[in-house]
Amino acid sequence: MKRVIIIAGIILFALLVAWAQEETPTPEESPVLEKKVTKTEATKPEEPKGKKAEEFEETIYSAKKIEYIIEDSLILLCDSAMATYKNLTVTAETIEYYVSAKVVKAYGNPFLVDDNDTITGEMMVYNIETKHGMVTIGKTKIEKGFFTGDTIYMVGEKTLNVKNGEFTTCETNPAHYSFYAKRMKVYADDMVVCEPIILKVQNIPLFFVPFWFFPIKKGRHSGFLFPKIGKGSTEGRDVRNLSYFWATNDYSDITFTFDIFEKKGIRTFMNGRYLVTPFLSGNISGSYINDTSIQSKRWNFLMNHKQTIMPRMMLTAHADFLSDEDYNVDYDEEEIVQLNKEIESYVSVAKRWSGASTNILVNERRDLAKKTISRKMPRVSFSLSSRRIIPISKDASARWYNQAYVSYSSSFINKTFINEEVDTSVRHYGMANTVKLQAPQKVLSYFNVSPLLQTWAHIYDYDAYGNRYPVRTMYSTSLAFSTVIYGISKGSMWRFKKLRHVIKPSVSYNYAPEEEDPIKYYALEGMGVPSARKNMSFSLSNLFQTKMQWKGKERKINLLHIKTSASYDFRKDEEPFSNIGNSIEFEPIKQFSMRASLAHDPYTWDLKNFTLRSTV
Repeated sequence: MKRVIIIAGIILFALLVAWAQEETPTPEESPVLEKKVTKTEATKPEEPKGKKAEEFEETIYSAKKIEYIIEDSLILLCDSAMATYKNLTVTAETIEYYVSAKVVKAYGNPFLVDDNDTITGEMMVYNIETKHGMVTIGKTKIEKGFFTGDTIYMVGEKTLNVKNGEFTTCETNPAHYSFYAKRMKVYADDMVVCEPIILKVQNIPLFFVPFWFFPIKKGRHSGFLFPKIGKGSTEGRDVRNLSYFWATNDYSDITFTFDIFEKKGIRTFMNGRYLVTPFLSGNISGSYINDTSIQSKRWNFLMNHKQTIMPRMMLTAHADFLSDEDYNVDYDEEEIVQLNKEIESYVSVAKRWSGASTNILVNERRDLAKKTISRKMPRVSFSLSSRRIIPISKDASARWYNQAYVSYSSSFINKTFINEEVDTSVRHYGMANTVKLQAPQKVLSYFNVSPLLQTWAHIYDYDAYGNRYPVRTMYSTSLAFSTVIYGISKGSMWRFKKLRHVIKPSVSYNYAPEEEDPIKYYALEGMGVPSARKNMSFSLSNLFQTKMQWKGKERKINLLHIKTSASYDFRKDEEPFSNIGNSIEFEPIKQFSMRASLAHDPYTWDLKNFTLRSTV
């Protein structure tokens, strides 16, 4: 019995979700007659002597049909009727507007908008000056749910009395579940007081509490969040997201959540967030359940953290731990999270300088399905961006020898691989070094020559034969030639000015030697080398451009781009040529483009591949 009472109390926290900030619909527009009435045009009682005269305010009203009944100071609006006074707007099929009394009676789907508050019903009576009124069968939609009441009395500014009120987050009609109160007192932007409260599922009362109240303040504030009620094959009936949001201060908040499962028990969840822009941000969350269906204690923990330690120095941390591989499958509603069988935790510190950067990483990755663990304890990397080998002297122009550049990168990694299924553990460490040299040159002002040399020197703890600290070296080189040829037409046609044809031929030679004993070295992240190659590649690009005069402006258009490429492998004795690839891109306007890719066998001219894509 105690457990039922506790569960009933938790479920009824859901009432705190009602009357959150609402969106204000816009009335439908239609051809109407429009008239403005000021207070001087309407008949009204004389003001008491000594009373300060009010400022003139105007009421705007409109409808397809308007009738004036002078003796009753009545304006009758029929068919798409609307009346607006200050920040208040009422729309309905029929509106009776009593000018002297400032009273609006609305029939036929009346809809009232007062600032950001909205309400609709079957019939509405409202005094637009005192803001007192009544709505029968009133209904409003809040952020994640719906609120209704048989009769809603507007007894003061931002104050409502509700008779037979109901709230639900279910979008079906009728709702699968709802929270019912015979009497409600609503203080807008403050709280709702209810008595009594009943939870109904399929219109059957389940739980009862004689009195309850909850906050409905707009914006970021402490309070209860929206629940979800459902049913699953493994959980049975469930109530999820019975949550309390605690805005601890301007920089952090905490959410406490309970999920109640008929067949599994009660799951508790906590999520805390913090944000101090631009220095600090992150979140920490965790959950726990004593799963009665399998008699097992299950949990998870998740953390994300980012912090600027000093200018150009960043600390990043991520932690993800689970009690078992099926935890996300059983309790997470996102399908992508359910399918993910890998979890990762790491701490990283990165520092940047002008032209250089370094990073220190401690990492653990678990494959829950394969029961393997991969750890980097640590990985340290450093890189030096490309810079001139011979700097340019002050007040001097660049010469050919100033066009030589060098870049360098290095990393140390200490990696452990554990297979829990067979109870094995393997540890390796090593250091990778890479140097890149390049010297792009322009010859005779027309030709581009780009030589490149890249070298690798990797040091391992030991090799496959047990030798300590072997050094693995490798290099690759390439030499590329290219040029650009332009052709421009003499005439123009219609809005199109001269047509330009751009031809870009290029050829390159690439070489990397064979390794003497490639199986001597084990695989370690960041310590690979390129495979042997000795080939020559060719490409020819044809680009057709034009300029178009449109609305007084000149636009450049890439009409057609055709590129052909192939390569020749000197290491092959038979059929050394690769397939001939062609790509065609047609884009006459920005809103439309068409791309086609083709590959042909140069020996049989058979079509090996064809793709066609278009965008509009």
